[in-house]
Amino acid sequence: MSKSSLINILFLGSILFIVRLTMFPESSLGIGAGKCGINLVPFYAITELLFNQSFSDFIVNNMGNILLFIPFGFLLSIKLKNIHSLPKILLIGMIFSISIEIVQLFMSNRCTDIDDVILNILGTGMGYSVFKKINKSYD
Repeated sequence: MSKSSLINILFLGSILFIVRLTMFPESSLGIGAGKCGINLVPFYAITELLFNQSFSDFIVNNMGNILLFIPFGFLLSIKLKNIHSLPKILLIGMIFSISIEIVQLFMSNRCTDIDDVILNILGTGMGYSVFKKINKSYD
């Protein structure tokens, strides 16, 4: 298997993993357990989880949204080697995340939340940063 094929498989795998966890309920993680609404107020859900829910809920939701997009940002950076710009990578991560949130608008067991987009963009940027650090060490 060529290096390019492996990267394509891993990238597709990261997208499918994101879709799996964001579109389908996962009761063991408390994801999609009930009816949710729409949050368009930045940082509202993050602070609600921090101050009015359990710390484990805060960690699962916030760290989960970040960690979910780190491989995506890393592999996207490898796939799009001609894009050496953090803003462009973040824009792609934002478009992908917003697309997910729009689909979730029409799903009864999903929440649409601007905080998810913010955290997903952060994860994409972290993945890009890891790529740049590793790539710089090989230059």
